[in-house]
Amino acid sequence: MKILQINKFYHEKGKSGGTGRYLFSLIQLLESRGHQIEIFSMQDENTLSSPYSPYFVKKQDFSTPKISLRNLGRLIKFIYSFEAKRNIKQLIKNEKPDIVHIHNIYHHITPSILSVLKKYHLPVVQTLHDFHLISPNYNLFFKNSPHETCSHGKYWKAIVHKCIKNSRFASMLVAVKMYFEKISRVYLKNVDFFIAPSEFLKKKYLENKFPAQKIIAIKPFVDAGMYLPNFSPGNYALYFGRLHAQKGLDILIDAFRELPHIPLKIVGTGEEKENLLRLIKKEKINNIELVGPKYGKQLEEIIKNSAFVIVPSLSYENAPFAVLESFALGKPVIASNLGGLPELIKDNETGLLFNAGDKKDLKEKILKLYQSPWLIKIMGHKARLLIEQNFSPNTHYQALMAIYQRALIKKL
Repeated sequence: MKILQINKFYHEKGKSGGTGRYLFSLIQLLESRGHQIEIFSMQDENTLSSPYSPYFVKKQDFSTPKISLRNLGRLIKFIYSFEAKRNIKQLIKNEKPDIVHIHNIYHHITPSILSVLKKYHLPVVQTLHDFHLISPNYNLFFKNSPHETCSHGKYWKAIVHKCIKNSRFASMLVAVKMYFEKISRVYLKNVDFFIAPSEFLKKKYLENKFPAQKIIAIKPFVDAGMYLPNFSPGNYALYFGRLHAQKGLDILIDAFRELPHIPLKIVGTGEEKENLLRLIKKEKINNIELVGPKYGKQLEEIIKNSAFVIVPSLSYENAPFAVLESFALGKPVIASNLGGLPELIKDNETGLLFNAGDKKDLKEKILKLYQSPWLIKIMGHKARLLIEQNFSPNTHYQALMAIYQRALIKKL
């Protein structure tokens, strides 16, 4: 089967966030089963080379949208890309895919391509990696807590709250885009099935009037055979991921400030890096090390040598690879009892859950686990077994193929 995978970024695995990691893992899985994968994406300085690169759209940068006649054309592309529509039409005519699997196309590729896919009677499935189709604020996060005020069709409230980049104009631009998509029903009319990586995300889309028959929850996957676990607890706790406000790093650092005998390593990079460094210096915290970004085998070694991993998110997570990769390497996870995290972490079995944003509760859970090496080992073994039994590539492949077949049958 020829499967066209579409995502706005085609960057190196491990350097493109959870969506990118899933995309590359999925491509590898599908190719190992004999399918031919075609790619449609955006060309920028980090884009990997591909036989399909000539079809990629040119780089679009919407990081600082401003009102001006000079920027008018660029702002129109934010909502509708004629280039993407033209290029994907050419790709389809030349490469003739059997089915299309969409990931994140917002802003850079836009739903302009969907009418072309429908014209050529192609089955279309889309993985929902976030809340982009139900709220301008796609993380559903604002001012250090979950924020659903701008969803349920009330997109205009994003302008009032300045949810996007703390800018009324940026918020207005995204809200306009959202109203265009809602009124035109461009996704609902042209996508055959939506895939949710967590029951929590599926629930949020159902609450926002997405039809139940179109949304199917499928767990993500990890190839346990690619990970050699280490069940012996190391002497440090670990956070790895983006350094953003919604990740709860301020609370994490505050908790470890009161646990000076427990080392913490923070791996990653992001907009909060300098603020975190200042906080650590100001409070004279000596047990926290900001390691910087690490990828591949380097990151695996850091995880394997830790005692446990902490995911202190203040925003809704779905099915983060940080949890799955930690489990695969035999490490329990302490995480916020929020979003899709409780679906992955069985409290007191594969890790511990704490009340999101509650420093005292987090501190107690850290102490409980760090002071119980035997419990870390037991939880680590259970976590690894969970990955092997419930998150295997074959299980994911079978579930995905069932959706592909249903989409193909709809087009007959």
